[in-house]
Amino acid sequence: MTNYSKGFLFSALTATAVALSGCGGSGSGPNDATGFLSLGVSDGPIHGATKVCIEFTEIEFKGEGPSEVVVLDAPEKVNLLDFQGANAAPILAGHELPAGNYNWMRLGINAVRDGTGGTGDADPVECDGEGSYMVMKDTGLAHNLYVPSSANNGLKLVSGFTVPANGTADFTAEFDLAKSLTAPPGLDPDVVMRPTIRLVNNVEVGTLTGQVANELATADACEPSVYLFDDGAPPNAIVDGEDDPDDPVATAMVNEQSNDDGTVVEYHYSIGFLLPGDYEAAFTCDGAEFEPADGKPATIVVGELTTVDFEVPVP
Repeated sequence: MTNYSKGFLFSALTATAVALSGCGGSGSGPNDATGFLSLGVSDGPIHGATKVCIEFTEIEFKGEGPSEVVVLDAPEKVNLLDFQGANAAPILAGHELPAGNYNWMRLGINAVRDGTGGTGDADPVECDGEGSYMVMKDTGLAHNLYVPSSANNGLKLVSGFTVPANGTADFTAEFDLAKSLTAPPGLDPDVVMRPTIRLVNNVEVGTLTGQVANELATADACEPSVYLFDDGAPPNAIVDGEDDPDDPVATAMVNEQSNDDGTVVEYHYSIGFLLPGDYEAAFTCDGAEFEPADGKPATIVVGELTTVDFEVPVP
């Protein structure tokens, strides 16, 4: 099996105004009370791609009654490469729903096997091809994205959530593509995406950021990233096909910061939408070896920015 998940870059959404129509009903609010829900999409990016485009078609919400399906007037195509760290692209803004508790939401997407994803793609930045697809950095070729659950279930987020009566719920669906993409034999040129997605309430999260020493980020053959692990979990590689509780909870690319003349001055990373608590952060060039080997402590606080820098280790 060829593993693309450690060599890609995944982020982004181009936001456009969408007209929405709802059908059915759900929720459990008293006296037919309603609230409003907004939803954005963000990404834990990966190296190796110039675009990762997802075509969203609808969003379904399941409360105590029948589910409610919000159908987009036109498919909303988003390039996840544009939204890293604490940035998210809105796909639903202030949509009115019955107030109450919900069991899950489902993101309907166009990502079928042997699909036409990428056909007609010509723009170096925007997603102007058909369907869902990714464009490889080394070849410039577009590969159809196939999500096995897309035909029946789409991307189902099973985290429960609440829409407050006469209030607003603001959520982000945070993708982690480092755990999601593979190209198994027999499916070429399709790339399989089995998304790992966290649904988080935007009023309950914090952000991790920091600087990486130039000598670390620019080492030979380095694809610089920062992995974040639960406190006590040893920094370790992501292994395809294995659901390891010690896997990173989030990853980030290390990006260069330049002067106006294009001169690179330093390297930074950012991981957003993190639940509060204690974590371990570690720098890696290859997703297998980490600096420091046992990680650096990082405590995330709601609404705050936590800084963890990575310096050249002292001999």
